[in-house]
Amino acid sequence: MHLSGTIVALSSGRPPSAIAIVRASGPDAPALAAAFGTGALPPRRAVLRTLRSPVDGAIVDRALCLAFPAPDTATGEEIVEFHCHGGPAVVERVLADAVRVPGVRMAEPGEFTLRAVLNGRMGIADAEALADVIEARTESERRRAVRLAEGALSRLIAEWRSEVIALLADAEARLDFADEGDVSDDLTDLAVRCAALGDRVDAVLTASTDAEKLTDGFHVVLVGPPNAGKSSLLNALTSSDAAIVTPEAGTTRDVLSVTIELAGYRVTLQDTAGLREGASGVEAIGIERTRSRIAAADLVVAVVSPDTQPLDIPADLTVSHKADMAAGAPPAESALATSVHDPSSIAHLKSELASIVTTAMQPSEAALITRARQRAALTAFTGHLRDASTETALELQAEALRLACHDMARMTGEIGIEDVLDDVFGRFCIGK
Repeated sequence: MHLSGTIVALSSGRPPSAIAIVRASGPDAPALAAAFGTGALPPRRAVLRTLRSPVDGAIVDRALCLAFPAPDTATGEEIVEFHCHGGPAVVERVLADAVRVPGVRMAEPGEFTLRAVLNGRMGIADAEALADVIEARTESERRRAVRLAEGALSRLIAEWRSEVIALLADAEARLDFADEGDVSDDLTDLAVRCAALGDRVDAVLTASTDAEKLTDGFHVVLVGPPNAGKSSLLNALTSSDAAIVTPEAGTTRDVLSVTIELAGYRVTLQDTAGLREGASGVEAIGIERTRSRIAAADLVVAVVSPDTQPLDIPADLTVSHKADMAAGAPPAESALATSVHDPSSIAHLKSELASIVTTAMQPSEAALITRARQRAALTAFTGHLRDASTETALELQAEALRLACHDMARMTGEIGIEDVLDDVFGRFCIGK
């Protein structure tokens, strides 16, 4: 990615909208504002200005203009914002004229955030958390993303980074200054500290094993014989007409998926082909797909009804549907009675599902390690800490810690030798 010069882009939603924010970042941002005829802009204060085209002098819009002087800005650079009216023609004209100003170009995807990382305004983990906030589709995803964006992971990473640098500093000191009386040659305490740090990082990794489930969602499969009412139940649960419902048995031949939000979590409900013996052709293909979805489901809901024969299907939850046809007969043991004509029964089922989903998904919401890149780096990190904790030769112990530092650098950026030297001299008073 080419990171030089001043970049400009639309930083708000796609027009048309009430307001559109055009943002510029870089050394020529003030010159860009001047080119649009804003005059001198007071720092961090919104002022109303007429924007005139730097190309032909035509009035483009009346906009609120803001200037943020470097380095205390989101990117660490000079920033200028135009809060324009959100019409497509206005936005297109402002952007088209902006890139005609010398030194200004359109930003590449993610470049504002990348500049913030490179200029030390945020860490890599914070940038990833920001992306999660933007991409959050459910309340639970939003909660986790906000927690990460507030630094839940970054604080841990900073703590781990500090500890591994201290460990390496200890090992380097013992190698280079073994003849000094205040440097211990006992490796036991160093090994114990390496193992303890590895245990703490491993605990976070273990707690984050199912982090991707929050994004992938919880999968519920409705199974049962043909005409048990699975499609009508799906429609009732999703408040839609997604599935075709007819009195004819075997209407559903393929798997139909509908995604909803329950208790703040993403839940995919799957209506499947009715299971029966002797099916052939398209119906047999649909039944085979049903069986594969059962194997992959997080929750299997068996749907039975008074006018069908129940199947011997291992299920996590049984629903006695079409309860209005049961003529007072009690539902199957441990089953929930539902009817599309009784909204309270559907609400009760949704409440039960929400409770099950919440219990299953809460560990995913609490996860701190949400990306494969993070997991790979920290897994390698703990592996080298384990090596350092079991080595009996100081040279090999120090080398394992150097490799652990490089793994941590994949999470935070480069760890320079200055960090190690500062820690050595600060802790051991060696420069006497």
